[in-house]
Amino acid sequence: MNFTKVKNICKAGLGVALSALILCSPVMAYAQNDAVLPSGLSASEAQTVLEDIINSEMQITVTGGAVRLSVGGEMVYSGNYGHADVENSIIVDENTVFEWGTASHLLIWVTVLQLAEDGMIDLDTDITNYLPEGDLKEEFDGKGVTLMHLMNYSSGYHDSFSEKIVPQGSAYASLEETLINNMPKQTYAAGNVVALSDWSAALAAYIVEYVSGVSYADYVKENIFTPLAMEKTALLPDLSDNETVMNARKEVKSYSGNIALANNFYHVPLYPAGMVTGTADDFHKFAAELLVQDGSSKLFDKAETAEALFDTTLAYTGLEEARIAHGMFVYRLGVPVYGVSGVSMTQTAYVYMEPESKTCLTYMTNEYNETKLGTKIAEAVFGAPEVTKAPELSGLRVYEGVYVAGNSVIDGKATFSGFMSALFLTLNDQNQLIMPMLGKLPMFAILDESNIMLTEGSLGHMYAYNDGTTVIMMPTMDYVSYSAFTYWMQAIALIAMLVGYFYSSLVVLVAIFGFIMRKINKSKLEESKFRKYHYIQCLNVTLFSLVFAFMTLMLMSSAPMASVKSTGIMYWLGSVMSLIYMVFFWKSGRTEKVSKKAKILYWITAVFSVITVAFALLFGLIF
Repeated sequence: MNFTKVKNICKAGLGVALSALILCSPVMAYAQNDAVLPSGLSASEAQTVLEDIINSEMQITVTGGAVRLSVGGEMVYSGNYGHADVENSIIVDENTVFEWGTASHLLIWVTVLQLAEDGMIDLDTDITNYLPEGDLKEEFDGKGVTLMHLMNYSSGYHDSFSEKIVPQGSAYASLEETLINNMPKQTYAAGNVVALSDWSAALAAYIVEYVSGVSYADYVKENIFTPLAMEKTALLPDLSDNETVMNARKEVKSYSGNIALANNFYHVPLYPAGMVTGTADDFHKFAAELLVQDGSSKLFDKAETAEALFDTTLAYTGLEEARIAHGMFVYRLGVPVYGVSGVSMTQTAYVYMEPESKTCLTYMTNEYNETKLGTKIAEAVFGAPEVTKAPELSGLRVYEGVYVAGNSVIDGKATFSGFMSALFLTLNDQNQLIMPMLGKLPMFAILDESNIMLTEGSLGHMYAYNDGTTVIMMPTMDYVSYSAFTYWMQAIALIAMLVGYFYSSLVVLVAIFGFIMRKINKSKLEESKFRKYHYIQCLNVTLFSLVFAFMTLMLMSSAPMASVKSTGIMYWLGSVMSLIYMVFFWKSGRTEKVSKKAKILYWITAVFSVITVAFALLFGLIF
């Protein structure tokens, strides 16, 4: 018998035996005594440490998850823990599926590099060369955005806050339609600000779709899932591309702490940027393949593509330190670690890679925005970051002020969302940037002239430009200084608008009650030609405020952009009616001979009419 055939039969038999062993055990540890992790732990030590960390955390949480750790392509640790469904006592096993969340972006960047490798696209060429005629092409015309900008999350476009999710069973549009219907604005010039953005990542996936001539889902299946034998992973919004995964997802609930989330599963219309769902083994299989940096890569045909994957494509401003490498963020642990900390609407997934030692760590959980266990595991594998604070620092007052995230909407009808997420920071005696309006809550600790740390431990940098602009740079997001004058004007306008709403709604309710009582008592109201305008304007201010509240709720719930855009006519109508009231009031209302009480009410309504128009202007509601 042929020796190669015998070897293959032995391999197959060994594979079956190992598979059977895995199926019978929720946790597998692989003896790799010669493997040393970046943290300094040996493989055998890491197995014990990771199990101790997981067991310790399991005492205070009810969620479930899966951890996989490999070195040089060899599995060091594979563990499943907790429950996929606590209420129905369904434990996590090798068939449990989890959502990739933001980690889905990695698939996009691999497909982009594959097309670049085939010469079908160029990373540094304007993306208008890879878009069909239509709204998308027109939007980017003259903006100078390249695929490298998209890959570095530096296109300058803020994220889309609408239609990011739709409830299970809801209809969803094609990727192209979703991108067009939810097109954000370019807030900053391309290349200036880093901001994690699902919309920009999904745009890159659409370019893959258009250039390749097949749907993004089909392209990924043919060029990634099939070569890597990822048979238990799906990525369409309803997971219909893999029935096994679609059914397995129904067995998994999601949690926030020990509370089960009422809405456990959402469709993501921008599906390339957040819908991928699959088993922990498939997830790790893909991540570990990224560390194959030679001609044996199953993802790239050319060795130079695989070798260049971890090359720096963006450094921190003012420094030579790597920040992004072809869509992968660089995290500062004991050593620089590449990957993505992914969060979906219901779950969490991490992938961390260290190319020198070929160490790959993946962690998936059905807990929303879980960070505590993930951080402990990452530090056990890669080491904790070394944090030292300079004994004396000066000139830090320049970093005080208002900051907005780089993907915040600071222009247009959704400006309110940017305002609400803005950070007003001041410096305390411990060189911490705190939020005085939230009980002096510390947000960042300044370590030295360029290093800064979030209170939860993530490390970043800060930079002050000559024009007075300051920026706090975390791996996935820039926080950019924002006009304090505009911020406080918006804050004052918001408070005044709330007061105006309560005043106007009270006037309307009293007017209705008074009308009913006069009908009952058959009495008459004091003569006044202007009173009807006063009541109409109070009703206008009330409706204006209610429409704004409705729009805010729509944005918070990621409702279709059509719902948000439909409110525009109401803002125009409310603003025009307010202007008309002010004209009528100035011409006749202020001089009309009525009681002092009525005259005061007319004046108050005029004041809130001015506030309504100012509010609409400050929050971009009528432009």
